[in-house]
Amino acid sequence: MKKFTLLFMAIMAMTCVWAENVKLNGLYYSLGSTTATVISDQSSDKSVYKDYPSVTIPASVTFNNYTYPVTGIGTSAFESCSNLQSVSLPSSINTINTDAFYGCVKLGSVNLPEGLTTIGLRAFWGCNLTEVTIPSTVTSIGNSAFNGNPLTTIVWKPATCSIGSDGSAPFYSTDSKVTSFTFAEGVETVPAYICKNMNLLDTIVLPSSVKSLGQCAFMYCSNLKSINLPVTQKTLPVSFFEGCTSLESIELPATLTTIRTDAFYGCTKLANVNLHEGITTIEQRAFYNCKLNEITIPSTVSSIGSGAFKGNPTTSIVWKPKSCSIGSDDSAPFYSTDSKVTSFTFGEGVEVIPAYLCENMNLLDTIVLPSTVTTIGAYSFKNCSALKGIQLPEGAIYMGDGAFMSCTSLKSFAFPEGKKSLPTSVLEGCTALEEVFIPSSVTTINQDAFYNCSSLRAIHNLAFTPQAITERAVNNVNKKTCILYVPIDYIDLYRAKAVWCDFINIIGVATDLQFDEELVQVNYLTADSSLYYMEAQKWEVPHAPRIEGFTFLRWDILPGTLKEGIKLQAVYEATTPTSAPADIVVNPSNPAQKLIRDGNVYILRDDRMYNINGATIDN
Repeated sequence: MKKFTLLFMAIMAMTCVWAENVKLNGLYYSLGSTTATVISDQSSDKSVYKDYPSVTIPASVTFNNYTYPVTGIGTSAFESCSNLQSVSLPSSINTINTDAFYGCVKLGSVNLPEGLTTIGLRAFWGCNLTEVTIPSTVTSIGNSAFNGNPLTTIVWKPATCSIGSDGSAPFYSTDSKVTSFTFAEGVETVPAYICKNMNLLDTIVLPSSVKSLGQCAFMYCSNLKSINLPVTQKTLPVSFFEGCTSLESIELPATLTTIRTDAFYGCTKLANVNLHEGITTIEQRAFYNCKLNEITIPSTVSSIGSGAFKGNPTTSIVWKPKSCSIGSDDSAPFYSTDSKVTSFTFGEGVEVIPAYLCENMNLLDTIVLPSTVTTIGAYSFKNCSALKGIQLPEGAIYMGDGAFMSCTSLKSFAFPEGKKSLPTSVLEGCTALEEVFIPSSVTTINQDAFYNCSSLRAIHNLAFTPQAITERAVNNVNKKTCILYVPIDYIDLYRAKAVWCDFINIIGVATDLQFDEELVQVNYLTADSSLYYMEAQKWEVPHAPRIEGFTFLRWDILPGTLKEGIKLQAVYEATTPTSAPADIVVNPSNPAQKLIRDGNVYILRDDRMYNINGATIDN
């Protein structure tokens, strides 16, 4: 027991020596077992340091014949030393603690030596530093370490360094004076928030050594016009360039795969960015309120977040993804209440048109879908009020609700064979729609499918079994003037089916004219609704010729045609406002045409096959 007591007393005595505070050459030190730290003024009135205009910290001090390297500046060591103008630190310093020079309002010069590893919270808060170089050895800088300084020039050398975030970042200021920020070669990480609010910075050069970028690093650098991104970068972080309102163009590295939330949010002058193949993810609001006039979405993109491109004056979009998830309704990537888009091109290979993709693009008048499309998402073309026509690929048999809702310029629409169900509100509000074709494969017509299609004059329904529909499906369709064309053998079923029976004019047909590059194939031939009917046979006739001023619409089979002589008419529509001729004189070598001009019908003669009364084709 006695030996243990003596050992404990010896340890305590040694501890007291190691923690001793001494004054040497005008500075106070806390002496540890092997090192010394400069500490605050220990005089009774705390007045010694306040009178110092400058301080030179020695590399070491000697006390009781023992030399101590000076390795730290203690907490609040020189806090509020209002006359202190310059400080010289030795290479032995590795730590500057919390509030070490806090409020030294005249301190305009301090060297931070290589070997320094830690700068504490508010270490130089409210000083007068205009230039600072952060050594490569620094690994940690506390919150607000340099806040409140009139800094204009910063050199950043650490490979990797943790710093405070957002308003606590070491150089944060609401009135930044920084005009030059240099990242030295060897820097591997650009810390989050490091240059936030530096609104006088116009150029940033990142060295080739950079491997990682932190979020919000250049947020609100409103004067930034030029910056290079590391060639190996895979992710552009959250809000990385948010509010960089002078940035006009950016070259994205070929390795980039992900553009995070708000990455370019509010870059109001950003008009040129190349989204290259290899990018897979564009997160929400990534390019919100930029100045992109043309956008190409690469085929590799599989996800686009809500409002990714909202607020851009975009006029042209090229869409290449095979399938891609996007935000919905007013969160769709291109959504706008005042869309400027006049061209939307779907690349070959696209299979899925995402829901809401083209909603509200009310200047689009033409859409061409590639043959690869199989699915058209809900409301994907809703409110495309200028869309006059669209041809659906044969394989586009999956369609969401309201896909073409309120396309108020659409005049004709044909659902592809193989489709089984017409979705809810699929053509609702298409007030200019005159003709719709429903294939024989359709078994279900959902509510509001043709709601308020008030201009419908013809519904071609080829289903053998009349679909069960509600009155809402054809609400506001004029059933007195709209002709319902149905398979001739099943006309009585339609006349007996609820809602369908309300159509005054139900005409039986068995005509299905299909076109390929060389021939018109007449697969099913018929008479009118009550006279003649023929079993399915096949004839081949030449394509209708092109006629200047006219657009070919279809081949018609004349009502009342007999077995012995099927009569065909080529139907055209005038595309230029010219008057109809009183008499028709044609070269006998021209093929026959039936012309519709100014409401009048004219039959032209071809002595090979036709006479003035129509066309005769022998089986």
